[in-house]
Amino acid sequence: MVKNMRMRNFPLIIIGMLMISMILYSGMTVRPALAQETTGMFVVPPETILTNANVGTLFKLNVTIANVTGIAGVQWTLAWNSSLLNCTSITENLYAIKVPADKQDNIWRIKLSKNNTAGNAEYGVTFQDLPLAAADGYAPINITSSEYPNGLATAILTFNVTLVPPANSYYDCNFTFETLNVGDMDANRIQVENQTGYYRIYGPPETTDTVISFENNNYTVTTVTNASLVPGSMEFAKLNVSSYKLDFNLTGTDGATAYVNVTIPKALMTIGPSDQWIVDVNGTGTTPIVTSDDTLNVTYLYITTTLSTNVEIWGTIPEFTLLFIPLLMAATLVAVGLRRRKQV
Repeated sequence: MVKNMRMRNFPLIIIGMLMISMILYSGMTVRPALAQETTGMFVVPPETILTNANVGTLFKLNVTIANVTGIAGVQWTLAWNSSLLNCTSITENLYAIKVPADKQDNIWRIKLSKNNTAGNAEYGVTFQDLPLAAADGYAPINITSSEYPNGLATAILTFNVTLVPPANSYYDCNFTFETLNVGDMDANRIQVENQTGYYRIYGPPETTDTVISFENNNYTVTTVTNASLVPGSMEFAKLNVSSYKLDFNLTGTDGATAYVNVTIPKALMTIGPSDQWIVDVNGTGTTPIVTSDDTLNVTYLYITTTLSTNVEIWGTIPEFTLLFIPLLMAATLVAVGLRRRKQV
């Protein structure tokens, strides 16, 4: 009975708090990324990078509040690019955790919805009976750095990928707050900063087979990269009797980080047992990750770089590496034999 009377007396206060907050929102701007020590609302993780995603791949995102005390009501609208992502679920978390289990019926979830056509999710939660929540000791809600050093999620959102970019490209999507309001027990707005989130999905890596013709034989060199091999740029050249060079160009967004995995047939190009592969990227030496497959008789060189890029790889011809020592020994024996004949 007492609770019913309180509920009749205070709905205008609750609604007024939310309406005042929405009016005060006008003029708010999205701020740059903030440290978690800052009072505010954060998209966590701030970066979601998907490199091997397919349509339907799922990932989670938290809308987290940090270092805010005296909370009576929270309202936000989070937006994204609806052509790239769908929100499959939104789960309220802040009040579900901070309100005792036997008091959950006093939570008023005014808005907890997703709209994949518009590309946004809405959250608006307070108490059915503010004085009762205060009297029972679970209002206002306090999120302190000592108790929650990384903040506490107001809601947990699950997204799935609806569009995957083509090879050697990517799509970006920002998570931004269209509205953000936090109110106290007296229907006053609590000033909070907000941090946007960022999502990037890469297309599948580009795989290119290039046929190298050398000494009447054809060899296939394969590149797998998240950039793009410039068509016709791969060249194989003889530098001297024992050294050969393979070089090619990669292209993409200038300054972006890229990788390329080069598969080289050992019958085309290799190194001696005590030698190392020499790789230059834009004229600067770099150390590749080298693995090999004796069954396929190939060597794999994994190289990271920034774009745009010229890659040069030096090695030796297999025949020279394998026959050099026996030929040297034979030449030495011949020389010794000739010298002895002269002495006789």
